[in-house]
Amino acid sequence: MSQNPPEPTGGAGRMGDSPAVDRRATRRALYAAGVGNLLEWYDFAVFAFLTPVIADLFFPNADPIAALLATFAVFAVGFGMRPVGAVVFGRLADKVGRRWTLLVVITMMGVATVLIGFMPTYATAGLVAPILLVVARLLQGLSVGGEFGVSASFLVEYAPSRRRGLYGSVAYLTADLGNFFGGAVVFALTGIVSAATLSQWGWRLPFLLSFPLLLVGLYMRLRIEETPRFRALAAAQQKVQSPVSEAIRRHWRQMLMLIGVGIAFAVSSYTVLAFMVSYLTSVLDYSLNTTLLAVITATLIGAVAVPFCGALSDRVGRKPVLLAASITTIVLAYPGYLILGLGTFVMAIVGQLVLWVPVSLFCGVAPAAYSEMFPTNVRVSGFGVAYAIAVALFSGTTPFVATLLIDVTGNVLSPAWYLIASGVVSLLVIMRIPETATKELSDSRPADEPEATVTARV
Repeated sequence: MSQNPPEPTGGAGRMGDSPAVDRRATRRALYAAGVGNLLEWYDFAVFAFLTPVIADLFFPNADPIAALLATFAVFAVGFGMRPVGAVVFGRLADKVGRRWTLLVVITMMGVATVLIGFMPTYATAGLVAPILLVVARLLQGLSVGGEFGVSASFLVEYAPSRRRGLYGSVAYLTADLGNFFGGAVVFALTGIVSAATLSQWGWRLPFLLSFPLLLVGLYMRLRIEETPRFRALAAAQQKVQSPVSEAIRRHWRQMLMLIGVGIAFAVSSYTVLAFMVSYLTSVLDYSLNTTLLAVITATLIGAVAVPFCGALSDRVGRKPVLLAASITTIVLAYPGYLILGLGTFVMAIVGQLVLWVPVSLFCGVAPAAYSEMFPTNVRVSGFGVAYAIAVALFSGTTPFVATLLIDVTGNVLSPAWYLIASGVVSLLVIMRIPETATKELSDSRPADEPEATVTARV
């Protein structure tokens, strides 16, 4: 992960060449994008890890499953805003630059998360409390909708051509570490304070911790430079007036393919990142402390595997790794849930690690594979909007759908069916996508270039 790129050999003046990259600037870019991404996903993860507590505080209900469904609906609301965030911040990133957009989205996420830490609960504010919670989730969704497309494109654009998979994987490595950090904070808190104290005021602390993290992230992102590819694009005056419209008009096929690939990715990743705590505690009756320790252990191991999967995609190509990810989603879903049901701490970890296999593969390859589908002048918009649509439809709804399946069928293994179905859909799409690992990133499409040429190139 810390390997330096080779010395630059070409200038940044000609579009289509690999622009010269300064090693120090590259390191700062990796650290700043990574730390900021970690903060974004720490904020999102804290909400997921505290779902059982938030359900009681904001949606009191005699039926715990009904309270969970209400909380997961609010969780999904944040994802509904992600396409909006992708449009707004994708346009900003493709017109103004990646650097300033990264500063805006991290500030918005930090402020929204701190606000949750100060919110009144249902007991003190009635219906106002869940309404305020929804507003904060909308702001979080708007922010994270812009964050991932920008940060992943930023990392890939800084990468040497043969390490785009490795560099891009930093986006998900740090996202998964953010989930780990969020879980670790909540786990530590539950070990320090009593359950009563956690419900009274302790639940606020993980959200308030976002403020010092925000300051660190802002400081690091203020020190980064714009990507060489975007600077070259701006110098050549090849930015487009309406990046989102341009992406949809000229690259709609790639956007549809990205959404198709993203279905299995979205369902599998939010099974382990957002659904697992409530599944183990509310459905399988694991204790909260046992659940949190098992989840953060599996998350850390799964995160560590991500850069290796990214590096693997640099060696064998994006398509073989994507195929492996979709196939393992199908094959390992049922065994993973069976192992979780064995009821021991060790099996809780092992079952999750089985489900983490496709997630780590997807996390390692997706940032580079998605970025390579689009030219620089619409990369963030095309990538970000398509990705946000996929996660809005399938990530945020995964905990809700999985819980609903259990409630309707009475079968604790029924969420595996949803995983399998998503894997089949994505596998059919991945079989049709072209390999992109061996091609240089394209910067823009010349006005007179025919559609078939562009499709073949990207």
